[in-house]
Amino acid sequence: MVTTAVTVRERNGRLVSNLTERDFVVEEDGHQQALVRFTSERTPLSVAMVIDTSQSLRGEPMEVTRGAARRFIETALRPDDEVALVSFNHVVNVVANWTTDRTRLWAGLDALAPTGSTALYDAVFKTVSLFSARSLQRAAIIVISDGADSASNRTPTQLKQQLAGTDVFLYWIAVDSADARPATRINPYTIAEIAAQGNGYSEVIHGTGELDAALTRVSDELNHQYMMSYEAATPANGRVHLVRVRVPDRNYVVRARRGVLR
Repeated sequence: MVTTAVTVRERNGRLVSNLTERDFVVEEDGHQQALVRFTSERTPLSVAMVIDTSQSLRGEPMEVTRGAARRFIETALRPDDEVALVSFNHVVNVVANWTTDRTRLWAGLDALAPTGSTALYDAVFKTVSLFSARSLQRAAIIVISDGADSASNRTPTQLKQQLAGTDVFLYWIAVDSADARPATRINPYTIAEIAAQGNGYSEVIHGTGELDAALTRVSDELNHQYMMSYEAATPANGRVHLVRVRVPDRNYVVRARRGVLR
């Protein structure tokens, strides 16, 4: 069975949450598939929060980031949602693997200590690999970073290849300070491409003080997704099959998994 979360927005960005199963067409390799499961109710969620702890976040920016991450977990997630917490500077650290224990997460957030450089792509690459051990079907990664990659072994191309066919939704919030040196500023086009490959979106903000609002926008999307499944009409062959979800005759933007390896 192939399952995907689906986000639907109007062209002006407004979320569309009142559609029914009959409004959707799901195709695999261009052939329409019959849905066997569908819901517009909120379902449990596995969320990995990936937080930059490089030296540029020392002091107040780190305190603000900690607070925003905690408020997101407290207000946007439900008790049965599981969370993984990943931090990164030049080294990627899985602070807490999949857990519903909020006390463990608070301790992990409190222990974050900014230092070193930025292995941004390595952090996302490592985090994607954690999802093979998740216990819930719906899944998302939220990246909070504040500068250009300066220490990764992985490349954007490798990251996009890893995300091909994933059912995880990737949300990338980049803090881009106007007074930062040009060499340290994030490339918004690169992160937009990577996030789109991961079924989500990127957003560039101009200070950690804007994190709460950015995380609220992610929360709104995660709390208004559809879930649907189909039994593939063709046998598995160990290849990536292209998946497309659409709403015919409506000028909507639909985001869902783009493929499946089966």
